[in-house]
Amino acid sequence: MGRLAPGLLLFATVSWLAYLGWGQAESASLSVRWVSAVAFAITFAGALTPRRLARVHLALAAAVLLLLAGFAGSRAVGAWPFAWDALPDARYAAFIGGAAALTALALLRCAFWARWTAIALAAGSALGGALNSINLRHARDESAWLAAMAVLGGLTLLSQLLRPEVAARCSRGARHSLWASRDRLVVLARWSAIASFAAASMLVLYALGQPVAPATAPWALALAPLLGLGSVLVLRQRGAGIVVLGLGGLALLGLTAASALIVDAANLPIVGYYACFWGPAALASLLSATLALTRARQR
Repeated sequence: MGRLAPGLLLFATVSWLAYLGWGQAESASLSVRWVSAVAFAITFAGALTPRRLARVHLALAAAVLLLLAGFAGSRAVGAWPFAWDALPDARYAAFIGGAAALTALALLRCAFWARWTAIALAAGSALGGALNSINLRHARDESAWLAAMAVLGGLTLLSQLLRPEVAARCSRGARHSLWASRDRLVVLARWSAIASFAAASMLVLYALGQPVAPATAPWALALAPLLGLGSVLVLRQRGAGIVVLGLGGLALLGLTAASALIVDAANLPIVGYYACFWGPAALASLLSATLALTRARQR
C-alpha cells in the first residue's frame, strides 16, 4: 500500500459514516453506534501506527476479524443485533465466524497461511460490500450502513495485511522464501489461491443462503472444499495444487454458466453477484495452470 492509503482510508471512513449518520444518529441502535466507533478507532490506529511495527498491524487486522467472528457467531445462535440480516443462513454464519476467529488467532502468531486467508476474507468482504452499496446507493438505513461496514472493514484489513513489513513478518524462514519471487507463475499461483479461498466461501453462501438455481446448489457445496484443498496445496508449494485449482476454475465457469441458464430473469442479477467472486478465481486458476503445464512441456 502507498503512504497515502491509510490516510485516505481514514478519510473515507469518516466521510462515509458521517454521510450515513447525518440526521440519522438518534434512530441508530446501540450496536450501530458501537461498531461505528470501533471501526473508526481501528482505522485511525492503523493510519497512525508506524510501518515498522508489523505486529501491531497484525493485531489490528486480528481485531477486525474477531469483531466479524463475534457478530457472525451471534447470527449463528440466533442473536443477530441488527435489523437487516446480512448473513442469511446460520450455518454459513457459523462457518464464517469460525474461519475468522481461527485466522485472527493465527495472525497474532504470525502464521504464514493466516495472512493469505485474511486477505481472501478481506477482499471478499470489500467486494461484496461494494456490490451491495451500489444497490443501496440511495439508502441511508441500517442495510446501507452494514454494506459500508463490509467495504470499510475489508479495506482496513487489506491496508494492514498488504504492508511489506507485515508480509516479511509472516514470511520469515527459507520455507516461505519462494513466495517473495516475482516469477509470473509464483505470482499467479499466489493470487489464484487467495481468489479461490474467497470463491470457496461464496460458494458456501450461495449453496446455503441463496440457491436461486437449486439444481446447482449441491455442486457449489461440493466445489468449495475442492478449491480449499487446491489453495492449501499451493500454499504448501505443491504443484498438484495448481492442477486442482485449474480444474476448479473450469468447474466454476461451468457452475456460473449453468446457474445463469437455469434461473429466471428476476434472479439473474444474483447469479451475476456471485460471478464477481467466481470469475476472478476461475481466471487466475486457469492462467496459472496453463502456464505451469506450458513450462512442464517445455522442460
